[in-house]
Amino acid sequence: MKILSILALFITFQVSAYSQDGVVVHILPDKLVLSKSCVARADVQSKEFSIIYACKDSQNVMYFYNFRLNNVDLVADFKQNSTDVVVNESQFKSYTLYELTAKNSDNKPIKFVSYCTKDLCLDLVSDDEFEKSIQDSITSQLRG
Repeated sequence: MKILSILALFITFQVSAYSQDGVVVHILPDKLVLSKSCVARADVQSKEFSIIYACKDSQNVMYFYNFRLNNVDLVADFKQNSTDVVVNESQFKSYTLYELTAKNSDNKPIKFVSYCTKDLCLDLVSDDEFEKSIQDSITSQLRG
């Protein structure tokens, strides 16, 4: 199943296309349109295969969409590497939604939102506070 999921992520990366509205990403079971400011990167050599889109919001704050396999317990990872971790877990349609806030080793706030199906996750992360409209855009597009 892991090989099939990696193939699905790789195909997602390959079939991403630009439209008038932005970058179209096909992620099972939904299609998302990301901002035109997003640039895709894939690291197939890393231990955890993922596809990352680096973007900037209207305030020039960098944020990232990370499409990855759902094979890592990120909550435990955050609790191990951060302080003051607050986790809100809920169901959103066919997704499990994790909203995490924490402080990194430099005591800077980290916001992390993850939409997960059984096999795949979309993580939205930034070292700074990204605009709420970015998360709202994802939420409005997810139908699954």
